[in-house]
Amino acid sequence: MKKLSLLFLLCISIAVLSCSSDDSDSTPEISEEAVLGTWIGVDVNYTSTSTINLGGESFVTTTVGEGYDVDYTITFNENPQTFLSEGSYSAELTVTSFGQTQVQNVENYEFGINGEWSLVGNQLSITNDEGEDAIYTIEFLSNGLIQLTALVEDTIIQNGIETDIVANTITTYERQ
Repeated sequence: MKKLSLLFLLCISIAVLSCSSDDSDSTPEISEEAVLGTWIGVDVNYTSTSTINLGGESFVTTTVGEGYDVDYTITFNENPQTFLSEGSYSAELTVTSFGQTQVQNVENYEFGINGEWSLVGNQLSITNDEGEDAIYTIEFLSNGLIQLTALVEDTIIQNGIETDIVANTITTYERQ
């Protein structure tokens, strides 16, 4: 189960540090001014499918994570366009693998990334202080709420074992 916890944390890290895209022609225009300020995290949800390819066989694990004890903020600044996030959250994970389902909690996942941001349509691009890029889709921004999604598709090869990961993270914030 520790390995599944580490895999979850890896997937969340990838979600924060990787790219996604939206090829929709109906991209709503969101102004940079609407994003500026401090946002308080109110919800974080996570789903993933990990497929381990080993010896010509595939083994699938699905994970659903629901955040609780959400206590983090993200602040978008103007001139320069920088952001600062801080705080933590915990998550209840429901992991299904080999026909078995287990529930476990991951406590106090740190949420602290800083860097630069830009906005094109509803695509929020960030570059963290380590130079890693991510693109989040702003699903909605109204009534003091903003919801961001990130889709990650990645292949990790570790110790000769290939794992394909598809992860989706949905975070909701309330304007401070």
